[in-house]
Amino acid sequence: MNDITLSLLVVLAVGLLVILIFVLVRRNRDEQEKLLKQMALERGWRLEVVRERLKSGYRIIHKEWQLDLLTQSSGGPEAEGSSNITASTIWHAPGSGNTILIGPKMAQINLGGLGDALMHQVLQAALGSEAEGLVEVKEGSAPFQKDFMIWAKDPEDVRSLISPYLESTLINWKKYSPMIKRTREGLSIGLHNIRLKKPQDIDTLVKLGDVLLSQNN
Repeated sequence: MNDITLSLLVVLAVGLLVILIFVLVRRNRDEQEKLLKQMALERGWRLEVVRERLKSGYRIIHKEWQLDLLTQSSGGPEAEGSSNITASTIWHAPGSGNTILIGPKMAQINLGGLGDALMHQVLQAALGSEAEGLVEVKEGSAPFQKDFMIWAKDPEDVRSLISPYLESTLINWKKYSPMIKRTREGLSIGLHNIRLKKPQDIDTLVKLGDVLLSQNN
């Protein structure tokens, strides 16, 4: 076997591998879409397929809420096809009430006034102008308080939202940095850098959203 033949075989093997990967990815995507369509049909949801140049995924719409399951390239059109990819899962619904944020607890570092300034920056990044006037609230079980922080304008509002189901769900998903917000724009639940795909996980998130809506009324 000469060098030319060997090179051709290598090129052929690589080409076949690329084709196989493409087929498997396409098959997994089609299977997921089939499951989501069936799920939406059974539950009376509307499923929208998102196929944009820099964004893809699914949008599930209910009369009371919307769930975005998206993967997106960032950095402008030149980023298309690059590895600069972010995934997100965001459930959101209209609502009203005083501002509340429930999210991953920051590392405890005693920095005095600098630590307070850093926390304010974190809250402002998450809530914008609604970060003003918040106080930290200690609520929930010890395991929950170990991993999560709560900030609110009125501590009494927090007690109506915290539930065993909320605590267990957030603790189970703590590696995804879950964040719950109630602002002037409504209620939202966000998971960082993951697009939920399993029907049981989507059901869990939707149930958590329904619990928040029922406790927010």
